[in-house]
Amino acid sequence: MKSVKKVILFLITLILILILIYAIYSKYVKKEQIIKIFGKAFFIVATGSMEPTICKEEFLIISEKENYKKDDIVTYIDNDNFLITHRIIDIDEVNFITKGDANNIKDEECKIDKIQGKVIFHSKIFGFFILYLFKPLCIIYTLSICFFEIIKIVKKEKFEDEQKI
Repeated sequence: MKSVKKVILFLITLILILILIYAIYSKYVKKEQIIKIFGKAFFIVATGSMEPTICKEEFLIISEKENYKKDDIVTYIDNDNFLITHRIIDIDEVNFITKGDANNIKDEECKIDKIQGKVIFHSKIFGFFILYLFKPLCIIYTLSICFFEIIKIVKKEKFEDEQKI
């Protein structure tokens, strides 16, 4: 039973390491603005331009699609190279126009190939968890590992010094 748990833990760790390597490669070698895994990307919403449908600080999952239609909520790269998540209000063969639900004016016309994906999931709870709970937990975890490693090094050095005497 222990060996099965070890294998499962090893596989999960290996998968997470491979995803991390892929993300680093995509971001720093390929210089991609969006890191997609199996055609999906994950974001935290920065503004309230889509309220009340999607609120600020919500967690989003977008998925690449073959076709997009009017009323789809999509994430795209605008002409200033920013990621925008808005609703498509008009579309033709090569261009689309979007608008945030909370905005009074339309966005600039943009090419269809700038669309990165359609919003398939959004959650305020996951956004809260990631922004306010997960990051501090990761920081605490990392600091505690560093702290215990430093203690081990100090103890080892102290032991080696005592052995020399």
